[in-house]
Amino acid sequence: MLKIVCGAGNEDCESVKRLVYVYAKAGCKYFDISARKEILEAAKEAVSLAGLEDAHFCVSVGIKGDKHITKAKIKESVCIKCGNCLRHCPNDAIFPSIMVNDKRCIGCGTCAKKCPTGAMTMYEKDINVKEILPYMVENGVEILELHIMGHDKKDLDYKWGVINDCNPKYASICIDREFFGNKEVIDRVRNMIAHRKPYTTIVQADGIPMSGSDDSYKTTLQAVAMAEIIQNANLPVHIVLSGGTNSKTAELAKMCGINYYGIAIGSWARRVVKPYINSPDFWDCLECQHQSIEKAKELVKASV
Repeated sequence: MLKIVCGAGNEDCESVKRLVYVYAKAGCKYFDISARKEILEAAKEAVSLAGLEDAHFCVSVGIKGDKHITKAKIKESVCIKCGNCLRHCPNDAIFPSIMVNDKRCIGCGTCAKKCPTGAMTMYEKDINVKEILPYMVENGVEILELHIMGHDKKDLDYKWGVINDCNPKYASICIDREFFGNKEVIDRVRNMIAHRKPYTTIVQADGIPMSGSDDSYKTTLQAVAMAEIIQNANLPVHIVLSGGTNSKTAELAKMCGINYYGIAIGSWARRVVKPYINSPDFWDCLECQHQSIEKAKELVKASV
C-alpha cells in the first residue's frame, strides 16, 4: 500500500484535486486528506477524473499539541519582509506580499524556523471531530487517523473515543519520538489498542514528521527506525512508514527486515510533481499532466 499524504492541514481543494488526480493516474489507490467535507469531494472528483474505481481514503485529525493541527501566522509588527518564509515554504502557502494562505498551510513550521525576527508563529486550528468524522465514514472513508504527539491526555482519549465510535474499517495512530522515548511510545499505543480487535489498527510510524526534503537514505532512516520499534513490540497492528519517506524507503525497510503494511509519502510526493501541478493551466496542459504522472509513477513503482 502506498498512501499519498496531501497534508492533514491542506484545505486547498484545487491543490488536493490535482495531487490526487496525478497519483491516481500513476497507480496509487490510497490517499490521506484533511477531514473537511469539501476536500473529500475534491479528492473523489479527482479519482473519478483519473478513472480509478477502487480508491481508498484516510482522513487525519490531531490532538492538542500535535503540529499536524497547526497553522502559521505573521506578527506584522516585527516582520521585516525578508522573504525567507516565502522561499522556504514547501507548500506555497505564503504570498509574495508575506501573507499566509491558511488553506494551503500544512503546519510544518519551516517558515517559523527560517524567520530571523520571530515574526512567523504557529497556532492550533482544531475541528469538531464528533461532527465531521461520522460524516466521513458514512461517505466512504475507510481509515480515521489520529496524530497523537502531544501531552493532552484528555483530548487524546476524547478523539480516540470518537474514532472508535465511528467504527471505521481501520483506526490509525500516527506517532513519532519528538517528545517521548521508545517505551512511552509503545505504552501509549498499547493502551490505545487494548480494546480493539487485532489488526484493525494501523500504526503510522512517523520518523521525523514532514521531513521528506530529499531522496536520500539518511532522510528516510528515522522512518525505518521508528517502524522497527513498533515491529519489535509485537503488537497486533499494521505498520505504515512515514516521516521522511521517499523513493528509498521501501528498499531500506526491506534491507532492515521491516514487515510493513504500507508507506505514506507526503513531502517528497508533493515535491516531485510540484513544478507541473502548480502550472496555472494544468487541466488544459496535457504535457504538464504527462510529466507529473511520469514522475509520480517512478515514486509509486519504488514504493511497493
